[in-house]
Amino acid sequence: MDLHVQRWGHGYAVFDGKARVSGAFSNRDIALRAQDRMQDEALKAKHARNRPCLTCGTEFWSMGPGHRMCGNCRTNCAGLDAQMVG
Repeated sequence: MDLHVQRWGHGYAVFDGKARVSGAFSNRDIALRAQDRMQDEALKAKHARNRPCLTCGTEFWSMGPGHRMCGNCRTNCAGLDAQMVG
C-alpha cells in the first residue's frame, strides 16, 4: 500500500497510488489520522489467519500472534479469580 493524503475537492482524501480510498475530510489532520488507521488495519490483516487456541486447540480466526485464545476460552478465563489463573 502506498497511502498518502492529498487535496480532493474542497477538502482532503486518502489515496493509494492514484486511487481514492477514503471519503472527503474537512481538514488535513483528520485525513492523516484516517490514513494512520488504514495503515494499522492493513498491518493487522497481514498477520490475521486461522490459529489453534492455546487452551482448547480449536482453530479460530486470530488477528495476530497476541490473540491466541478462542472467544469461548477467553470468556471462561475472564470469569476466574486472579488467584486461580496465576
